[in-house]
Amino acid sequence: MATTKRELTAAAGDVRRAANDLGFSVRESRELVRLAQPGATEPLLATKLGDLLVDRSLEHGWSSENIWALFEVIADVTDVDRRKLALACHTRAARNPSLLALSPHLAVEMHVRMLQVLTPASDVSLWVASPNGGLDCTAHAGGAEPTRRARLAARELLDGAAPALALFTSIPVLRWQRIEAALVVKSEKEWRVTAALAAEDTAAALTPVLEREALLARNATRERALVATGERLLTRIGFDLHDGPIQDLSVIAGDIRLFKTRLADSGESVVAGIVSGFLDDLGARIEGLDRGLRDAIHSLESPAVAQGPVDASLRREIESFEEQSGIAVELTVSGDLEPLTASQRIAIVRLVQESLSNAREHSGAKRVSVSLLAKPDGTTLEIMDDGRGFDVPRTFVRAARRGRFGLLGMSERVRLLGGRFDVQSEKGGPTLVSARLPIWQPAMHSAANLPAALI
Repeated sequence: MATTKRELTAAAGDVRRAANDLGFSVRESRELVRLAQPGATEPLLATKLGDLLVDRSLEHGWSSENIWALFEVIADVTDVDRRKLALACHTRAARNPSLLALSPHLAVEMHVRMLQVLTPASDVSLWVASPNGGLDCTAHAGGAEPTRRARLAARELLDGAAPALALFTSIPVLRWQRIEAALVVKSEKEWRVTAALAAEDTAAALTPVLEREALLARNATRERALVATGERLLTRIGFDLHDGPIQDLSVIAGDIRLFKTRLADSGESVVAGIVSGFLDDLGARIEGLDRGLRDAIHSLESPAVAQGPVDASLRREIESFEEQSGIAVELTVSGDLEPLTASQRIAIVRLVQESLSNAREHSGAKRVSVSLLAKPDGTTLEIMDDGRGFDVPRTFVRAARRGRFGLLGMSERVRLLGGRFDVQSEKGGPTLVSARLPIWQPAMHSAANLPAALI
């Protein structure tokens, strides 16, 4: 009995060490030790281990050598066949809903890698038809490079021809009930049926991934179309303002100057002096209105904002604001801003414009700070002024009733981009306007940007 206990203790140590090599936490390692007992059943082990492998691969990655070392020690303790356990783990892992939350490219890479590591398939590749009529390999695991024979097997499937290569098995991957890709696996003859069955599980799991990828690509196209349409509209409004109201104001200002000249020529009088003063006030108001309209036209220059560096656009806005208002503004920019989409760049500049305008017109601020911080999971914008502050809920309600949509418009703009918008203020100040825009991921992105997983 003592010997049996020593053997169990040694086996538990082996399981714990193998789990640690895969990056399992202390709690997860203990749970595996508890499950890996003599008499444990394959379904119970596969259910837990399959989920753990997906979680660990997302955070740390794992190698084929480490995973099979774990299967080996578990098989020694439980007498469960290690190949059957690996296949059961693959079936469980392929259906893990966490994979659907990943970007499509990473999800495809993980499915292909799991199929190659956990099943008898020695080489796995996924092929799709390219626009020029060729074939593209979107994911591969096993050998150094996809082989010409694997490409030929994929071509046969996608063309509807009968398979001619017995060494490779091609499994169709559907998207909306149509064949979208070919999953090609290579295995030894005695394991060909087993590998094909496992590949069918992977193909079924890839269907929702490819469908989600298509939806993301469609949304990206719509976003670009909406941005382009909005930019054309803003440009047209800018031209209309310049060629319409601003020209009318110039004519009115000229008429006022002409009237003042004729009034002065008519001779000095008390009435003439009063009228001249009134005209001076009216001229100043017209000049202010003209400046406001020109500022509005400047703010509508979205194409330059969308295409240029967002930090440069912010600096131009801040320099113009400081020159006109005399209010000092401190700008802090950090992080990589290149992933920002055109609509996100425009939103950031518009938020800064509106916040600066509010600080100048309403807060009595002497200093304003603008902070733009880009991180891998999103970009945060904060604008703080040292003005008198205001009652945020009451101001929002009053602005909506009066049809003034400055703050409300900023909130809606950020919401439409999937972000969060917040205003914090109180009587006496300060006022903090903040917005957070999530990172936008295209439907497919390069492997260089992928997190370490399934190494």
